Amino acid sequence: MWNPFKPKIEGPELTFLPSGRKVTVKPGTTVLEAALEHDIDLDHSCDGNLSCSTCHIYLQAGANRTNAPSGDEDDMLDSADNVLPNSRLGCQVQVFEDLTVEIPPEGQIFVQR
Repeated sequence: MWNPFKPKIEGPELTFLPSGRKVTVKPGTTVLEAALEHDIDLDHSCDGNLSCSTCHIYLQAGANRTNAPSGDEDDMLDSADNVLPNSRLGCQVQVFEDLTVEIPPEGQIFVQR
């Protein structure tokens, strides 16, 4: 939620698809942390502890500027649905430069507001 008293953050811009929502994050913030901080619906059953694959995302623009996946992340992606070459777990991707990610339908939390 927008807060006029919250100081403006200097850092990379993270764009979430399919909504097109853009947020600015502190360098090193994970995609999942950014989603939670900005009320963006991204499933996360294990709260970012690398013990599930529900925060599965697709890296789009800027994918080559993120941290490399670990072996543990690759193993966890084996249990995700619809894995593509640009698949990652949102809890593991740290944002250091502008990045666009897509949340697949199975990772979107549909909450009635």
